[in-house]
Amino acid sequence: MLKHHFIHQAYDLPGLLNNTNKLSTFCSKLEKQSKLHPDKIDPETYKGNGLELFTEFLLTMFPVDARLGVSDYQLVQEGDVGVDGVGIGTNGKPATVQVKYRAANHDLTANNDHLSNFTSASLMHYNVDPTDDNNMLVITTAKGLHHFTDNEMFLNKVRCVGYEQLRQIVDNNIPFWDAFRQHIR
Repeated sequence: MLKHHFIHQAYDLPGLLNNTNKLSTFCSKLEKQSKLHPDKIDPETYKGNGLELFTEFLLTMFPVDARLGVSDYQLVQEGDVGVDGVGIGTNGKPATVQVKYRAANHDLTANNDHLSNFTSASLMHYNVDPTDDNNMLVITTAKGLHHFTDNEMFLNKVRCVGYEQLRQIVDNNIPFWDAFRQHIR
């Protein structure tokens, strides 16, 4: 059962998923919904929460998929220090996940996209092994990590599944979208 609060927060969750079989459709509908009541929920927060629910379902459905590399996914619901979820990496060690909703042509940076907290919290609060290069995962609608952030700041220790990789997993994957629709009922 999905636990993210977006299930109760979404303006029209069935509408978000009805006839949705591609990531682009999901994002387009999420963007439109985010603008409905900007005085109630900040549109950026709304989109981020929608993607966090999507990610919770994705990681729940694909716990042994090495492209994602996180099983036993659990949301971090209290004490937000920059990690959205935790689980077990493919090597059996603690893994952390950060979710970022951004434009598909955007490159994520440590400072502008607030990813530095993710890495420090992963190592200090969630015991990710600092020698691992697979157990900190960013899932995003952006293109990916900026090369400087990836190579110089994170020393290639943070994996990123960006828009195109997500599309390869979910686009026209009808059983995935049907199961997602079923889980929100």
